[in-house]
Amino acid sequence: MVYISSHNIISSLGFTSEENLNKIRKGKSGIQLSENKDLSLEKVYVSLISDNEIENKFAEISIKNDYTKYEKLLILSISDALKYSKIDINSDETVFIFSTTKGNINLLEKENIGKFDINRLKLWKSSEITADFFGKKNNVLTVSNACISGSLAVIIAQRLIKAGKYKNAVVAGADILSEFTLSGFQAFKAVSETPCKPFDKNRTGMTPGEGAASIILTSDKSKSGKSEIIISGGASSNDANHISGPSRTGEELAFAIKSALSESNLSAEEIEFISGHGTATPYNDETESKALTLAGLQTVPLSGTKGYTGHTFGATGIIETIIASEAIKNSEIYKTVGFEQLGVSENINIQKEYKQKTINTAIKTASGFGGCNAALVLKKENIKPDISEKHISQFHILKKIVIAENKIFINDTEDYTEKDINKHDFAKFAKSVYKHYNIKYPKFYKTDNLSKLGFLAAEILLMNTDILSKYKSEEIAVILSNESSSLDTDAKYQETIKDRKNYFPSPAVFVYTLANIVIGEICIRHKIKGENTVFIEKDFNKNFIFNYADILFNEEKARLCLAGRINYNYPDKNYKAELYLLEAEK
Repeated sequence: MVYISSHNIISSLGFTSEENLNKIRKGKSGIQLSENKDLSLEKVYVSLISDNEIENKFAEISIKNDYTKYEKLLILSISDALKYSKIDINSDETVFIFSTTKGNINLLEKENIGKFDINRLKLWKSSEITADFFGKKNNVLTVSNACISGSLAVIIAQRLIKAGKYKNAVVAGADILSEFTLSGFQAFKAVSETPCKPFDKNRTGMTPGEGAASIILTSDKSKSGKSEIIISGGASSNDANHISGPSRTGEELAFAIKSALSESNLSAEEIEFISGHGTATPYNDETESKALTLAGLQTVPLSGTKGYTGHTFGATGIIETIIASEAIKNSEIYKTVGFEQLGVSENINIQKEYKQKTINTAIKTASGFGGCNAALVLKKENIKPDISEKHISQFHILKKIVIAENKIFINDTEDYTEKDINKHDFAKFAKSVYKHYNIKYPKFYKTDNLSKLGFLAAEILLMNTDILSKYKSEEIAVILSNESSSLDTDAKYQETIKDRKNYFPSPAVFVYTLANIVIGEICIRHKIKGENTVFIEKDFNKNFIFNYADILFNEEKARLCLAGRINYNYPDKNYKAELYLLEAEK
């Protein structure tokens, strides 16, 4: 079993889980109107953490001040969670898993350029620095999968522990709110003019926020702090529909929910609480309502808590998992602040008041840009044992593609070379590859460089295989590694907002400022709806990616997997794709 040992939440509501939960119990929101021109040209409702409080709290644990705001939030959160856990964080039996969407993205702002090494923009580097604060030198992972990042990090931790790779996991997520992120969602017209109203008839959009959260998991009950709450199942899926708009049917999120329930040996009728995603955007809440209904959960009490903390992106999945665990621990259901009248087509059970009620099981849902979805199940350990049967499988490599320096290799044999283009001019090379392989997909030209690279690698990998016809769309996974996240496009988007006299934040550019959009493009093209994850790492750890794919096969979460490295480096613009087609065999 994978026990919740301890946790922490940092948000506009406070610096501990208990501070946050006490205010949620009382219905107190941390959302406020901001007039900070450095953050937004317009007045906007946001959920912010006091910079002065962060500095004061950090000074209590360290005299060093060479950490960014993002890193300080992570360190503060992990430090508090560790107070209540007995695990040995420096043991090789412990893994650190970080989740974030943008990390130190504010370092692209002109007033911050030069304050830190440029590598601090890279998510793996900030994770490395944060882990090093605690003396952790190895076994550090970073997940960046849009708004499911936190939920997915918890699921990955549960899987690694369940598979016997580690005994303990420190899962920490954070994001700060900067002009970069806020302006992008404003350009999408996705930010509410009032504090957000999840699932409400009069909802108009999300409320962006900043936060951090940590949850410590262990298979050793003696180190669980007498916790009786376990993470018993989880799954992810992809809509294969649109990179910035959710599925119109909800069936893909419903598939993730059903998969998580199956792993937990629970039926929908046995779930007693839902910690919903509830962004308060018109389409996302509607899709979530449809997914919950398809999964048979429409009558289960649901609390949406973004009306308290705002949408904290890489932290939100962990925050809301903690909230689900507290609901079980304390037998309570929380008010969905901002909700008054149901505004979705399905009659789901949104909670309007705080109440006491015995809860033994809960589910957490999440969705994000790139069409990604996730669901995880929590329960008391004495509530029906998990399914223990193991499906030990091997996998074999069907095909391998490498794209680098104007060359393409298929199964280690050179298949295409372009000698007349500068090897650093990827755009021209990509166009020549598209034409050489006679690919027909007009949207290709609208994508960013990272997505073009991933698209071409997947296209050539799957070409002439007919393999997709053998499997259901939800049986196919895409697991990728990346070094620079979406920094190439991030820098281009920053150019659109750096000059207030020529201010034109572009939603068409902003949508590609997430590392997992490349997976979204691949899934849309090939109608792949299964597990999907992007790990951010300095170097390609092929053994880990293959081992993770093997876990998916063994847990019957996938039968076919596109796995490998898709990297467009920043700032030197070097590129390399190394992609494998893996098939399970028994």
